[in-house]
Amino acid sequence: MFSNSQEKIDSSFKFLLISRSARSIALIFVTLAFSLYLNSLGYSLVFIGILYLFIVLFNMFFSLILGFLGDRIGYSRALLVGEVLPLAGVAGLALSTNIYVIALSAIVGGISGTAGGMRGAFSPGMTAFVASNWPDEIGRVMRLSRINVVASLSSIVGGFFLIMHGYLSPYFGAVGTFRFLFGVSFMILLISFVSLMLLKERRRPKKTSRIMKKESFSYMMKIIIPNMINGAAIGVAIPLLPLWFELRFGVSVSFVGEIFTLAYIATALGSFISGKYLNSAQIRAVTVSSVTRFFQGLILIMVAFSPLVVIAFTLYAVRSGIAGLGAPMRSAISVRGIGSEDYGTASSIQGMATRGSQMTSGLSGYLMDLYFPAPLFLGGLLQVTGSFVYYRIIRNWEIKRDQKKE
Repeated sequence: MFSNSQEKIDSSFKFLLISRSARSIALIFVTLAFSLYLNSLGYSLVFIGILYLFIVLFNMFFSLILGFLGDRIGYSRALLVGEVLPLAGVAGLALSTNIYVIALSAIVGGISGTAGGMRGAFSPGMTAFVASNWPDEIGRVMRLSRINVVASLSSIVGGFFLIMHGYLSPYFGAVGTFRFLFGVSFMILLISFVSLMLLKERRRPKKTSRIMKKESFSYMMKIIIPNMINGAAIGVAIPLLPLWFELRFGVSVSFVGEIFTLAYIATALGSFISGKYLNSAQIRAVTVSSVTRFFQGLILIMVAFSPLVVIAFTLYAVRSGIAGLGAPMRSAISVRGIGSEDYGTASSIQGMATRGSQMTSGLSGYLMDLYFPAPLFLGGLLQVTGSFVYYRIIRNWEIKRDQKKE
């Protein structure tokens, strides 16, 4: 998997795109369908929210382990190891309706997180892999943008699977259709696993510290603080969003699929614009990252109180497009001040902190049961707050860095 040839590394990037495409198709459907599936089995909102809490908790520590592993054995290998558990989890969902099997499959497989268009793009080690192989930040943003575009366009297929639920239910039943489509998702996820075997990467620099260098740790903490606020926002608002649309407006599972399919198109468009037109030395990445996060939160509050489903899903599509604009730059910023030997550990600790703050998903079902707009309103408010904290911390770091150069 290691190579000293940049040409071979560049050439193997297509296999990462194939992996992210297949992963997005499979995991977007599973992520969209999971809360709807549990609801069709008759489980309460409070139970579903609590289950998401345990899913987030497990994946928080698994992500950390993979980061440490990646710094030592290579990020492509860590990506490969990280793909095994989702495969097992999706297989479990397809094979059984026993709640213990479902819960274990969801926890071990990481069947959680947001149902956004970039859900399948990122897994532990992915950002570190890109950062290690392409040191120039503009080159990183360009490739992260391409990954996001491919993942978002592929997510449309995952959304289409959910749309197909309404057409297949007369033949397989509501629960049987979910299981059938989980099985299809498993087969598609296998493509991602095989593609990861074909990646090439730079040989890792020798690890000179047990965990990470002091400079890397200092910068990492600056990223963690605002990301924890944003993670808390995402956790309380987004994991149960497909179910929120179904129960709030009384729409069908297929209609929920249509809502998110439109959102994935918008995410792909936003990511394309980011990589094509915003990725330059003249545009300050932290400004784009902060402003887009601010509007994501503001629009989430507007969705919470939307009186009509057509207004709600149009606003959500706009929010998804804005998310696509900011995501590539935020990913590049997250490793900007990290030493090359610490990419995996730092990105995984960042991911652990973000996932840990997403344990607010345990409140999501309770808040929704209490007052439907509550989880989206609270999530939007936190995301708006986090955007200001993010800008202040990262911009101050940039100013100090520039002063040292002078």
